[in-house]
Amino acid sequence: MPQLLADNPTTTQLRALSIGLRARGIAILHQDAEGRYDLAENLPLAWPANILGKTDAEILPPLLADHITSARRQCMATGLEQIIDFELPEPTRRRHFEARFSPDAPGVVITLFDITDERNREIAVTTLLREVSHRSKNLLAIVQSVAMQTAHHSGDIKDFLDKFRGRLHALSSTQDLVTESNWRGTHFQTLVMSQLARVSPGVLKDTRITGDNPLLGPNASLHIGLAIHELAANAVIHGALAEDQAGHVWVNAQIQKAAGLPEQLIIEWQETGIDTQQVRQAPRFGTMVLERIVPLSVGGSASFEIDDDKVSYRLAVPSDQFEP
Repeated sequence: MPQLLADNPTTTQLRALSIGLRARGIAILHQDAEGRYDLAENLPLAWPANILGKTDAEILPPLLADHITSARRQCMATGLEQIIDFELPEPTRRRHFEARFSPDAPGVVITLFDITDERNREIAVTTLLREVSHRSKNLLAIVQSVAMQTAHHSGDIKDFLDKFRGRLHALSSTQDLVTESNWRGTHFQTLVMSQLARVSPGVLKDTRITGDNPLLGPNASLHIGLAIHELAANAVIHGALAEDQAGHVWVNAQIQKAAGLPEQLIIEWQETGIDTQQVRQAPRFGTMVLERIVPLSVGGSASFEIDDDKVSYRLAVPSDQFEP
């Protein structure tokens, strides 16, 4: 309880208490035995003004008035504190309140707490947990698919483990980027450099990254990251980034918009100056990822071509998967 310098609080003391209550978003009201308000301190903006001498039914919407009147009567009948929650509209938003009814014969004291920020935090946390659950299930489904397809296209257990470990790490590193952005996604060039550096840090010197740098959504980030991993891993083993090759890699992204059509992101990967014979012998699952799994997952289209001295990959990503 507050300590006062005298038995009768001074105007200064009451004003200080009022300011402290206001700073905490707390209002104090009192109703007499008839249910009429005879004290109101620090009323929130959402609460009706000029309530002294009036009842709940005279100042509040019917459902809320019945709710408060019922809590007051229960408090007076049992002598026990009652707690209720309710909302009141303001011009730009709705505010949440918690009301505590304490017996004060022959009436009740109502302590009104503004819990809008607390309630909004609870809603945000609940929404975030649902989002995490949803994305975790999606990620597990991707991992399961990668595991099954890798096993189907592996010669033995060691081959499977080597390939699956690399693909799992590719998904993991992309997931880290997505999480760091509060689930917004990751920028394209950051994703490319991350996957290239993870496969082999030294390959960046032989790689040119140009064009637009859109923010890819979480789904696009995971699948495009997997595509970049497949391209980079294949280039390091068989293609332009292999030690016995003198080739180069060019990665380009352009946001394009044709007349009457929505925007789309065109991603191109080109390896030049290489003997593509070994690339043609690469495991089939890599091309399946590039030509089928990734475009299907992002709702786009793709093509993968191997010429005499060049490897080309083109992926078209629809506008709902990225932000310019």
